[in-house]
Amino acid sequence: MKELLVSLLLVACLWGTAAVNQMQANENKENKVKKTKTSAIKEEKGVLVLKKSNFDQALRQHKQLLVIFHAPFSGESQSLSTEFTKAAEQLKAESFKVHLGVIDVSNEKDLAKELNVTGFPSLRLFISGDKQNPVICPDMKTASSIITWLKRRSGRSAKLIKDLPEAEIFIAVEDVVILGFYKDLEKGAVEAFYAAAADMPDLPFGVTKNKQVFSKYEITKDTVVLFKASKKSDVYEVSSEVSEQDVIHFIRVHEMDLVTEYNAMTSAKILNSVITNHLILFDNKSDENFGKNYEAFQNVATAFIGKVLFVLIDTDEPRNGRILEYFRVRAVETPSVRMVNLTDNMQYQMPSEVTSDEVKAFCQKYLDGKAKLKLQSEPIPKDWDKGPVKELVGSNFEKVGFNEDRNVFIMFYAPWSKECKALFQLWEKLGKVYEKHETVVIARIDATANDINILLQQRYPALMFFPAVFAEKAIPYVGDRTLEAMVEFIENQVELAKGEKAKEEEERKKYIETQKLMDKEKDEL
Repeated sequence: MKELLVSLLLVACLWGTAAVNQMQANENKENKVKKTKTSAIKEEKGVLVLKKSNFDQALRQHKQLLVIFHAPFSGESQSLSTEFTKAAEQLKAESFKVHLGVIDVSNEKDLAKELNVTGFPSLRLFISGDKQNPVICPDMKTASSIITWLKRRSGRSAKLIKDLPEAEIFIAVEDVVILGFYKDLEKGAVEAFYAAAADMPDLPFGVTKNKQVFSKYEITKDTVVLFKASKKSDVYEVSSEVSEQDVIHFIRVHEMDLVTEYNAMTSAKILNSVITNHLILFDNKSDENFGKNYEAFQNVATAFIGKVLFVLIDTDEPRNGRILEYFRVRAVETPSVRMVNLTDNMQYQMPSEVTSDEVKAFCQKYLDGKAKLKLQSEPIPKDWDKGPVKELVGSNFEKVGFNEDRNVFIMFYAPWSKECKALFQLWEKLGKVYEKHETVVIARIDATANDINILLQQRYPALMFFPAVFAEKAIPYVGDRTLEAMVEFIENQVELAKGEKAKEEEERKKYIETQKLMDKEKDEL
């Protein structure tokens, strides 16, 4: 009986141990299922909504993941996001293997910081779950360029041109077309061409080894040709030593016109140009002298291809208001030419009228490091107030001009203007008339070399009278350019200023008395 009881206890222990082991195994299995089970990532119009909590999951699930880092407060970001969504919907409809996702950096600042993304909007392509080494995408503004870039990466990046009729059709596709002529399409220099094509989705790329095509366009060696308006424009002979960046640089330099007008279509290419020295002509296209100025400007451009990008900004175009405000260029200052370096944003003003000789000399002077930097203010001349005409600069303009004790008549001039030079002698005579006057000052300022916050409504020379009153006022002079007319104008304005200032003083007294009365009532309460 004792032996039977021991046997039963032994079986019970073994059974219990097995049951416990089975329960633990089931529990581990359940935990494993729980750990591997993940919720689906939210998707909006074909775009995955990515966050710090699901980004690693997205990388595991998708071998290729194109991500836009979206800043909702940015107009540019909003525009690109719209195009990004269009691209996602089309690629999803085609069952394309690349998935697209969005990260809202206003909500996911830590994730953006972790991924070292600082500029917005920004596109990154993550491959095979590699979180730290994404492909930095080229500048793409449209859904078509995004789709083209992705497709070129997954297959042959340039269209294969098999014969002459196909080449002629391809060359006529767009205003600017790139065609590579290579005797061997499988190795050597062509690899750099394919790589460049993959990274430049905004342009059509074709490649051919057809002898008839070579002969038609007079090509004998491996060559990259840029066609404009279906005509051979620029040629770049290549070898196995030529890199992708060499090909891209050639195309980016030569795809631009000799003079590129700034507008919504060209702004991105201008600002992202590989050429950082930009010579800008600010001029009114509706002005009668525009044609002459533009021709003089354009004639010089050929000599500086690859060194300086020539740009036109139409000052009569309302949509250019922001860019004109950025450069602080007034319509009355046109035509004017300025050199801008995009690496340091330094500006250099051409101190002469627009002629081919002057533009060429100014360009060369800048490249030689001898051009005069445009500052907010020139240094105050040592004897600026000693002569009959006071010499003003940016830093002392407001102090002198807006002075309640002085009536100041100022000439705003451009040193290269013939009209300004013709007025200098008369201005000196006017200065001598008022040299000993107690309340009248005659002055002048080079408005092209000094920044001034005042609206000028005349071409140079612009003449403005600043009356001796407390309010900041400026009255344009539009009368005859004679000594007698100007003296009469000044005397009339001086008398008007006396009356206006008397009224201001009365109003000030009333204001002070009202304030005292209010203070007294407060004290009594």
